[in-house]
Amino acid sequence: MSTSPRPPKRTATANTCVTCRARKVRCDGRRSICTNCERLGFGCSYDENVGVEVVQGEGTGAAISVPRRRVRQACQNCHARKARCSGAMPSCDRCRAQGLECVYRPGKRSLPLPLPLPNTSAAPSPGTGMDLDAPMARGTSHDYGTSSSTASPVTASVDPMDPDDALALKAFDNFFRHIHHVAMFSFLHRPSLMERYHAGLLDRTLVLALVGITSLLTDLGPGMTEYGNRCVDEAVSMCLAGLEKPTIPRLQALVLAIKHRMLSKRFSSAFMLHAIASRFATALRLYQENPDLCFLAREARRRLMWSIYMIDATISTGQPDVALWADAERQIHLQLPCNERNFDFDLPDPTEPLRPPGPGPGGVIPPLPDVLGLMALHIRLLWMRTRILQCTSKAAASPSADALALLPNQLAEFAAELEVFEARLPISFRETEANFRLRSYSTRLGIFIMTHVVWRLCHLDLYRLFLPGLREALSPAALQQLDPHFVMHNRRSCYEHARAMADMFSQLLSLSGTASSPPVADLDLPGCAFQCSRVLYHGLQTDSGDLGFTPERVRELATVCLRAARQSTPGLASASMQADIERLIANGLSLPEVPPALPGRARSVAVGIDAPFPAPPIPEADHMELAPASARTDQGHAGSSQMPLSATTLSPIAGLSLPVTERAMVAPSQASAVTSASNAFEEVADGFNFGPEFFGMESWSALSHGWTDLGPFSGGNTGIP
Repeated sequence: MSTSPRPPKRTATANTCVTCRARKVRCDGRRSICTNCERLGFGCSYDENVGVEVVQGEGTGAAISVPRRRVRQACQNCHARKARCSGAMPSCDRCRAQGLECVYRPGKRSLPLPLPLPNTSAAPSPGTGMDLDAPMARGTSHDYGTSSSTASPVTASVDPMDPDDALALKAFDNFFRHIHHVAMFSFLHRPSLMERYHAGLLDRTLVLALVGITSLLTDLGPGMTEYGNRCVDEAVSMCLAGLEKPTIPRLQALVLAIKHRMLSKRFSSAFMLHAIASRFATALRLYQENPDLCFLAREARRRLMWSIYMIDATISTGQPDVALWADAERQIHLQLPCNERNFDFDLPDPTEPLRPPGPGPGGVIPPLPDVLGLMALHIRLLWMRTRILQCTSKAAASPSADALALLPNQLAEFAAELEVFEARLPISFRETEANFRLRSYSTRLGIFIMTHVVWRLCHLDLYRLFLPGLREALSPAALQQLDPHFVMHNRRSCYEHARAMADMFSQLLSLSGTASSPPVADLDLPGCAFQCSRVLYHGLQTDSGDLGFTPERVRELATVCLRAARQSTPGLASASMQADIERLIANGLSLPEVPPALPGRARSVAVGIDAPFPAPPIPEADHMELAPASARTDQGHAGSSQMPLSATTLSPIAGLSLPVTERAMVAPSQASAVTSASNAFEEVADGFNFGPEFFGMESWSALSHGWTDLGPFSGGNTGIP
């Protein structure tokens, strides 16, 4: 009996559509259209010659092109807004419907190769040698100081540390919207930076540094502060790895990293990185004009060099031994930066040198030219403040009769210079309530107010000499040698400027209440707030009757200073300053009786009590019982007097002048723990560390970025002035 043949068994290939087979996914084999293709909207066919497109693959054979739900790369508009992009070329569906310009950024694998340098056998090129001021191979009017050879090399992989386009663009927008107005951050030209970024030519170190500093000072989202810290660490590592080939973008990244270190209270790192940045600037010859470059490139270089100088001025604060640009007038042969409008719109116009011009015929003071902006005024104020601190610290360190006789004329000259500075300001730059209000919605409000705050601070530095009990002040014996009316006049001037500074902080808070939060500020704002509160409490405890100060009023003004610092400057360093203002409000300012002869105190001022990175104070040096000079003799040389406490010797740490004292006051070394005799590797127990022992609240200057928590040598509380 014959049986009919059984139908052939359907194979797995027959039950899988061509699309699922190409996608390497399980297919349910449903005819007409399988479930996968129906859900994803793909064309479904079980005939390999129908419904698919055959294209040439990367190998020798053919590859099946399958519809993709996600495009390989979204356009910039869709990416920035996190919208679905069709990926259509030359314009996606969304941009075409909304009438937007559709731009696809080339990926990292498609970065254009750097153009070959012409005549490579000739002089060194900007990217390969130290002749970094040579004309650029691709220089254009929009190239802000970088050469074409500085573009990142083409790589075959993407570093996971690199921020994506959405994050980078958000960071750039936040930086230029909220941070760029700060004087030390004003060296970047936004159109030039964005042009290079979209072309894939922006240096990776600069991108990382920008994301890092922006994540610290603004809100980029949860977890972004920690990510920004890693970005800055990576940028610093790349800059250090390229020491032999400094470039403008790497130097810009390094300056941002230094400020990030300061704001994060990593002062040792900032101190050392600043020296490297200064060497970068010297190698790039930023301290002199380069007429071969376009205006934007020259102006960006000027601003970068002046930013390095401002960092140097805040680190040294009147200590020539610590400063790397101690004599800026002779070391930096540049004009001051122009205003923001000229920089933004490429409008060249000469400005002024660092030293302002003298009076004209008939003693008429020339007005400030319109081309000078607030950044230039900020630089000039820091230069004036450095010279004031040099004068006052020298006077407090050596209050001889001759020095005290010259002091009134010296202070009068500085006071006149500050008055001329204010007199030259145009009406729109004056310290008036109307000018504050007109800038309430402007990004320039922060630098406008801080320019006037620093002008007030210069007066505090000038007159703190006459506030007895403060470490920056003259000793009581020296004050008694001066005219009492002169002393009281300067003391009252110091209190009045402190009160005016607190009023400006109050205006800042009131304006921010109508517009938005206060503008982002550098550490100079909480620093000035602390110095202001300190002087106000000094006035309360010494001259409250003459000034009309009451505990309630002083507490109110100090609270305003605290609020301004808290709302304007984020970061660990600012938080520490705010904590000290809180302690000052809670405990007041204790002013101990200062003995007439105080060599230890004079020594402290000599090495820079008002400096951000002062020499480490000696424990209990100010309270030691010193034997008469005739009794302090060297045992090895009978009859010879021992070197007094105020004598100094050169320290191997940053060139600081440290006191030569009795051997019993020298800290034990690490080497002494393993060796009993002298050893060439002997060093201080803590090594090189700008920790609390290097800084105290009372020794911190208002623009000192080297502030830390109170240490054991500062008394441990705000009771020590």
